[in-house]
Formats: sequence, C-alpha cells, structure tokens
Amino acid sequence: MDAIALLNLRQWLANYCRKFHSANDRDHRNIVLKESHTYHVAANMLTLSQTLLRNRNKIMIAEAIGLLHDIGRFPQYAQYKTFRDSISVNHGRLGTEVIRNERVLSDLPDREREIITNAVRFHNAFAVPDGLDAETIFFLKLIRDADKLDIWRVFAEYHERDNSERESAAGLGLPDSPGFTDAVVACLAEKRLATLSLLKTLHDFSIMQLTWMYDLNFPASFRLAKEQGHIERIIATLPHTNHIEEAIFVLRQYMKEKEGGESFH
Repeated sequence: MDAIALLNLRQWLANYCRKFHSANDRDHRNIVLKESHTYHVAANMLTLSQTLLRNRNKIMIAEAIGLLHDIGRFPQYAQYKTFRDSISVNHGRLGTEVIRNERVLSDLPDREREIITNAVRFHNAFAVPDGLDAETIFFLKLIRDADKLDIWRVFAEYHERDNSERESAAGLGLPDSPGFTDAVVACLAEKRLATLSLLKTLHDFSIMQLTWMYDLNFPASFRLAKEQGHIERIIATLPHTNHIEEAIFVLRQYMKEKEGGESFH
C-alpha cells in the first residue's frame, strides 16, 4: 500500500459513512459514534504500528485496517438498529462483504488485500482463530488492541454523559442499574475474559470491558492504555465494594507488569 492508496481509502470511507447519516437524531448519533470510533482506532493503529514496525508500507496497511475494521457496523445498524452481533449479524464478516462488494481494495496486491480482509473479518472474534499465517496474526492482534483501546474511550465518555445524551445502541440494551454480577467481577479478579452471556447490567458491561486488558498483545498497547487514561475513567464509574476493589487491584498490577518490553516486525 502506498500513500495515494491510503488517501483514496480515506476519501471512500468518508463518502461511505455519509450515506448512513440520518435526519433522525437517535440514528444519526449512533452512526456518528461509529464513524468517530473508526478514525480513533485508525489513529491508534498508526501510533502502535509506528512503535512496532519499521516498514512504511506495513504501517500504512495497519492504518488501512483501522479505517476498515468496523465498516460492517454501518449497514448492520441501518438494517437492525443495534450493534449487538448476537441478535443481528456478525459485523466483522459483514465488513468483508462490504469490502468485496464495494471493491475497496481492488487496486492493492493480493497479499495486502488478504491481510486487510482477514483482519477485518476476525477483529471481533472472541479469540484469534487457528490457521492464519504469522503476518496476518500480527496485524490481527494489532487491530484487536487498537479497537479495545478506543472502546474504552467510547465507554468512558458514555458513562460520563447524561442518559439523554448517550448513544442508544452503545449500551446493548442493558439496564443502568446500581447492581453488578459476581461472576463478571470474578473474571476480572481471575484474569479471565468475561462473556456477553454473563451480563445483566451496564456495570457488568464496564467490568467485562476491563477484562479485555487480559487480551492485549503488545507492551506498547499497555503503555498507550495507561497514557490515554480511559481505564481509570471507567473504574471511577463502578460501585466501590471490596469485591470490585480487589479485582481492580489485580488488574492494575497486571497492567504494570505488562508495560515493559518491545518487539519489532
């Protein structure tokens, strides 16, 4: 990928997103949320790749993946009015259909197109699937980190706004009640990923997002998470109980341990 191809991709993306803008305030707010998220993730990809990569071509591939990773969210919301894959469609797979149908990457070499498409397809999988080559796995891990980093920003801002100003689809329909589920907190304390099936409240959703820290892949991602500060903003919204405080202590210690080291590709 070269600079011209990346510029063309940015222009295509802006035009594509504009098609989903709506006069309906609720729908427009949800679309703009994902549009903003897309550009923030692309920025995270650029930051991380400039630390981890020395090859300019690969850095541009990383940024392109960030720009396209959530392209399936737009038709998903247009048809189903939700961002919850389990009751609509897998937005990673839908994204690959958009890329193919729109011929977004038609001018790129086959190998670059394969890497980008697979990264989009599997960025939202519960775990990195088997059977992928090492280079694809690297870029897939990179987008999974960059995506999490900005989802933390999105939900830190979400919780700090009044209900009337929140994006309706962001909370997945979970009630904003004061309670939380012990099984979700246990995942955080035991360094395990929580699953959507455990969630009963918005607090559960926040705690589940904190467990994603255990799925980050690069020391640079941990350092960027600390620098951005969104984890602490989310923690500040949680109930202050001994159970939660103990789990958060484990999380913070884990983050501190993982910040060191580096690798280049």
